[in-house]
Amino acid sequence: MTKFSTKYHRKRDVFSPEYNSPTCSYACESGSRAWGFPSPDSDYDIRFKYMHERDWYLSVNESKDQISVMPNKLLDGMGWDFRKFLRLLYKSNSTTFEWLQSPIVYPENKSFTVPLRELTEKYFQPKRVMQHYLGIATGKLQRDFQGEKVNIKKYFYVLRPVLAAAYIVKYSSPPPVDFYELLPLIKDKPNICDEIIKLLKQKETAMESDEVMRVDILDRFVKNEMERCDNIAKTLPKKQMEWDDINLFYRKILNLV
Repeated sequence: MTKFSTKYHRKRDVFSPEYNSPTCSYACESGSRAWGFPSPDSDYDIRFKYMHERDWYLSVNESKDQISVMPNKLLDGMGWDFRKFLRLLYKSNSTTFEWLQSPIVYPENKSFTVPLRELTEKYFQPKRVMQHYLGIATGKLQRDFQGEKVNIKKYFYVLRPVLAAAYIVKYSSPPPVDFYELLPLIKDKPNICDEIIKLLKQKETAMESDEVMRVDILDRFVKNEMERCDNIAKTLPKKQMEWDDINLFYRKILNLV
């Protein structure tokens, strides 16, 4: 696994956290760069999973299981201990799926991530993740869409979770992280797609604080799609998950079986 040091390699846009222990098993880009619509002044949201020595996991007391690293204004690094990650995966936390599907990956120990990705398929709960995405969109609308203008990036902070929920409706699987991979969902709505593409073009050169006029056709699409997805989510069963597969993976990684 990759040893952690807080370094930024400009040519490869690589950040890797570094300590004597723990070690980094996986690091990826999150946020607007992973989603495919960064601003010229966007920072780098680096997310990573790390592991301690085995004895750390055999202690009676619980220890800190999250690391935050912000070496400068350009880099925002945050990582979870792999046991914390597995506990959140059991709950079908959407972040666990997003990290593992990020299109921008830095250090990766494939002997760890390949079986972990297989494990995620068993713990994906469509109802829970759909409700999470719809909750994000609802919160953004209530907070940021109160006037005639809106911060351009806020439009995508609503459109992305709405389309992610729509993806789950159609495929019952974790949605792709890259926003562009969600656009085929609306290929039968050319007017909506055209307006989104226009915003994406504007976003390429817009600074983080730039605003645009609200687009009525997009606002109506968001409202209707949220209602549709919410109605479908309410009909889905809530799964009762078992710990067996996660516990077995955990023990194998720690060489306890």
